[in-house]
Amino acid sequence: MRARRLAPLLAELARAQPAAGLRVMVWTTSATMVFCGLYVAVASLLRSGASPPGAPFWVAVAAVVTGAVLAVFRRHYRTWHYHLVQPATAVAVFVGVHLDGGGSASVADATLFMLLAALATFFFPWTLAAVHVGVSTVLLIGVLGAAPEVGAGDVVVMACSTVGVGVLVGVLSRVTARAVLAAELDVLTRLPNRRGTERHVVAALADPRSARPLSLAVVDLDHFKQVNDTLGHAAGDELLRRAAGAWTSLVPPGAVLGRWGGDEFVLLAPLAPAQAGALVDALRAVLPEGRSCTAGVTGVAAGDVLDDALARADQALYAAKRDGRGRTRVWSAADGSGQPWLDSQPSMRSDSGSSGSSTSSLPGPPSSGASSPSIPTAAI
Repeated sequence: MRARRLAPLLAELARAQPAAGLRVMVWTTSATMVFCGLYVAVASLLRSGASPPGAPFWVAVAAVVTGAVLAVFRRHYRTWHYHLVQPATAVAVFVGVHLDGGGSASVADATLFMLLAALATFFFPWTLAAVHVGVSTVLLIGVLGAAPEVGAGDVVVMACSTVGVGVLVGVLSRVTARAVLAAELDVLTRLPNRRGTERHVVAALADPRSARPLSLAVVDLDHFKQVNDTLGHAAGDELLRRAAGAWTSLVPPGAVLGRWGGDEFVLLAPLAPAQAGALVDALRAVLPEGRSCTAGVTGVAAGDVLDDALARADQALYAAKRDGRGRTRVWSAADGSGQPWLDSQPSMRSDSGSSGSSTSSLPGPPSSGASSPSIPTAAI
């Protein structure tokens, strides 16, 4: 019975992906190399006493310098770089342990292989992590097996501990990732909820490598309250599910689509504002018959503040609502006051399922009556 209960859990953990992203990988790798280097350097100085520092000390200094260089040039770091840095670090540890001359000093320094194994399972899927853990374990066995005054039992214990630490960290990181995913998932639409959407968007805006064009859209389903009042909340929930399901297949790679709350969705796409407006028109066209949506779009750049971008998209959204809903407004600051507006005319699916849209430049700003309320920030 216990085996039957454990089998699905083990299968799910085997499929689970690690939680760490590239930014975490860069900083963790850099910090690990600095830590390992300082550890070996201090240990070498303590062992040498008044004697000049030996080769392990200079290997440690090289590791510290390499870690510092990674931190300085972190913007140019890519995932594949780690597959070079990890084995190189393992080889450096191998050399340091070998130069220790055996005994307890070699065993103590060989514990650094456990740290490398933990990082591999924390960063990568199980298959890639297994390769890195295997390399570290083989190097550990090789260097300790040849070291004087190190027994076979010590080698076996250290090798098993290295593999065990790697597996344990991998399991714990994936369990944590599943918990975070569950907390940031909208159960109804299976899209990121407000918290998850905000985290993804803020991360994209804070990424200095986001030199590509980015646009943020706020999309409202039209007359959603009327659907709930006349057809019931079950019909409203079904509309949300169908809209999210249809839209998910249309958003481009690298885009973030999430449910911001109620009938409101937020889309961050790696597109110019005009292209994002066309994408929102495509989202409108696949809504169920007789349903439509209104959207406001704004361009954003790396380093932009989410609240400001949401406020701009919100202004465009409310201008589109004042003009009759079922359309897209693209916010522009060409004249310093948020005008002119680029507008997509209404595109609502009729009972026959036909739809149409056109994009034109409007000569004037939205009507000046009431000020446009801004979207409040997400509460975390």
